[in-house]
Amino acid sequence: MLSILITACSDGNKSPPPVTRFSIGGTVTGIKTSINTIINDIPYIINQNASFTFPINLENGAQYTASISKQPSGLLCNIENATGAIKKADITDVNITCVRNSFSISGIISATEHMVVDSDINDPNAVANISNNVTSSAQLINNLASVHGFVSADPTGRSGDRFQFKSDDSDYYQVNLLAGQVIDLQTMDISNNSIFKGDLSLILLDSHSKIMAQATQGEEFQQITVPTNGLYFILVSASNGATKYRLKLNSTNVLHTPTGQSAHFIANEIIIKFKKNVPNRVLSKHHAHLTLSHHDKSRATLAHTTSHDISQKIFNDVSVPEYLSELAATNNETYEKILTLREIKRLNKLDHIEYAEPNYWHQAQRIPNDQHYHFQWHYPLINLPEAWDITTGEPNNGQIIVAVIDTGIYINHVDFVGKLVDGYDFISSTFNANDGDGIDNDPDDPGDDTSGNSSWHGTHVAGIIAANSNNSVGVSGISWGAKIMPIRAIGTLGASSFDIMESLRFAAGLSNASNTVPAQIADVINMSLGGFGFSQSMQNLINQVNDAGIIIIAASGNDNSSELFYPASYDGVISVSATDIENNKASYSNFGSKIDVAAPGGQISNDINQDGQGDGVLSTLVSGEIEEDEDNRASSYAFFQGTSMASPHVAGVVALMRAVYPELTPAEFKNALISGALTNDAGEVGRDNIFGYGIINALKAVKEAQRIENGGTPPEPPALIISTPASLIMGTQNNATLTLNNESSTEASVTNISIDSTWLNVTEKTVDDITKLGIYDITIDRNNLGDANYDSTITFNLSTGNVLTINVSMVVGNISNIGDIGNAYILLLKTKNNALADIIFPVDVGNGNYTYSFNNVPKGSYNIAGGSDIDNDLLLCQLGENCGGYPTFNTLEDIIISNEDLIDIDFTLNILSKINITNSVQGFDISQFLLPDKN
Repeated sequence: MLSILITACSDGNKSPPPVTRFSIGGTVTGIKTSINTIINDIPYIINQNASFTFPINLENGAQYTASISKQPSGLLCNIENATGAIKKADITDVNITCVRNSFSISGIISATEHMVVDSDINDPNAVANISNNVTSSAQLINNLASVHGFVSADPTGRSGDRFQFKSDDSDYYQVNLLAGQVIDLQTMDISNNSIFKGDLSLILLDSHSKIMAQATQGEEFQQITVPTNGLYFILVSASNGATKYRLKLNSTNVLHTPTGQSAHFIANEIIIKFKKNVPNRVLSKHHAHLTLSHHDKSRATLAHTTSHDISQKIFNDVSVPEYLSELAATNNETYEKILTLREIKRLNKLDHIEYAEPNYWHQAQRIPNDQHYHFQWHYPLINLPEAWDITTGEPNNGQIIVAVIDTGIYINHVDFVGKLVDGYDFISSTFNANDGDGIDNDPDDPGDDTSGNSSWHGTHVAGIIAANSNNSVGVSGISWGAKIMPIRAIGTLGASSFDIMESLRFAAGLSNASNTVPAQIADVINMSLGGFGFSQSMQNLINQVNDAGIIIIAASGNDNSSELFYPASYDGVISVSATDIENNKASYSNFGSKIDVAAPGGQISNDINQDGQGDGVLSTLVSGEIEEDEDNRASSYAFFQGTSMASPHVAGVVALMRAVYPELTPAEFKNALISGALTNDAGEVGRDNIFGYGIINALKAVKEAQRIENGGTPPEPPALIISTPASLIMGTQNNATLTLNNESSTEASVTNISIDSTWLNVTEKTVDDITKLGIYDITIDRNNLGDANYDSTITFNLSTGNVLTINVSMVVGNISNIGDIGNAYILLLKTKNNALADIIFPVDVGNGNYTYSFNNVPKGSYNIAGGSDIDNDLLLCQLGENCGGYPTFNTLEDIIISNEDLIDIDFTLNILSKINITNSVQGFDISQFLLPDKN
């Protein structure tokens, strides 16, 4: 060994000293999984929050550069000391720090009760696809269902459609129905501008497929009244085109006049009236399959044909629809009658025919349109009908004026004819006004959303207060005699404090920016608006308005918060919280120390009274928009919810009080409120932070106005028999009680009791022998009743000549009222431009509830909306499709993402609908959201 070492040394070449190399590293914090980095072009993945060392060692003086090659999802990461040089030591401070730059938005979506989706729709993404085209596969529904569906007489021929290559010409529904129930069908796609345009028929068949009723014919609306209790098939069929539809099964209504056309007509016979001067060659060419009783074109003729000839004429050797083939085999009479009706539809579209109709054994009854007051549950809830027995708001002298400071109103609404006095537009900013100018004398509402989703908020509020009433049109207002002073302060960006103050000054006859004052100042001011933040100048002005004798009512806000909300929280303003149909606090309503009184605001997600509508507040609205100087607005009606709806209930009641006692001052009103003279106590005894001094009671309020007007002594009141409760929703219960009391000192008694159903029994429990007032036992006998929702009416005839009716509802069997949204698309929209930021599918968690979560959402302002696309036209929220948004689709609120996840962003999906003046259900005219290609 020694010799080897000597030999090596004798070579004369020395080995270079070893090179010292140094490491580079640091710590990483804030990552969730991993982060991709690069150092001197060498990639390196760090997998945990801890100290780390890059896979590189450098000599003294060498340069290094580190960077992040890809930011982790939802994080923003930065490197400290990312560049530098080695200085005879390891580098240990290349630190990576990550923070979240995106967050999540999540919540629960609820389906409105009774909402049902047709089991075979055109959306290829719909999980369920069960044909309901024939009776053997009819879709089972409950007897209060609201169905949104799709039918197509022919294949759509459009790529990606479920029915691209085959038709979906019929939908059958099987259901236990009660005599007097009303079935409504609305055809949604009837316009030439629609992608689809359909022609539908509505027919009611018994369990043996015998026709029991056919609908009143109409292009858009059709209706049938169920003749007797029983198990039925409801047939919706398309004779031409394709369309969405809404099929709504309403509860029995004793005030409803039966509608529909008789099923007692003669198959293969048609009464035809040809237009004058139609050449006989036209008849020979187009109607060879008809044998006419005569050819005198001045009068109707009777045409005879056969089902074979009709089938050949309509289908021209093309395959007959499946539902007709089934009927031909199972019930030939129904088959022939439906073919006859199909031929009548075809004939009525020909230019040379004046009309064609069935040859009835009995002529169908013609009836007037129904009003929508029966949907305004919120009026009986505050004893308004009893108050109307005293006053409908017509003063003995002059006018009672309610100023509505809001978005303006649709001045040409049919329910505002003769109801308006001059108002003003006080929106000073042209960017906010949406009408091209600043303040002017035109308070007409041009819309408060430039994207076409205007709320028409002021129109809805004004209708609650004083829509034309008792005129066979639309809805009722609280005060039939009051006038509305429309004042516009809310624009596309909201309402500024200055514009609101100018509006108040005008209503009170004080000097203002318009340099004009009204001929008569307002008696009451309603402000269904607000925000957070106190203004001394506003408080000073409110003091002046109160000094002028004007009572100010305002909404407490919809944030479910106790934070002070203005103007409702100013001294001198009556702050109104909202209740639902069961007199509970509405889920959204603000609360706190400044609440004075509560009133109905609605809860659209519920249908407690089972009238087929969400329990919102029904009032006037607008369909259409002003687009490029073309005014497409039209009168309509809709259900809204909010303290914005509760506030005008109180304002309307104050208007009734002013009609009785015109000198009513703000102080007198507030004192009466505090004393309990105007309300029903709710919640804790006395005042509380939920209901204030109680829930407004129109009858008590009007009687208190009478008492004050008479110097403290009320006039002799009329007899007034009241039932507690006013209606019975018994569900699956078998027993209940109701109590009849006389709320007046004038004597009255019950003279007779009648019931319109055999399953309902009323017996005396603790009742006065003479007046028959007291407690009654109500019992239900469910024997031999089919599974369904049932309604009945107890009628008490009174010695005064009046009647008191009590509605009773109950359920037999395992009837589910849980709603189903079907296949829905939930959109995350950027507030600034409505651009689509994300789209997801909600997850069904049962009981009509669905969860959703948008993840990795960058900081910013967003809106959330969504719904179904049953016709697969890539447009959401069209008529007949379910739709919703946070908190409601009509009033989308901005959702601000800053530094935390947002939870409990809950909302409801409902079939998009309104009620028009023909007593038929119709959808909102709203903006539509284009979906990415779903295919």
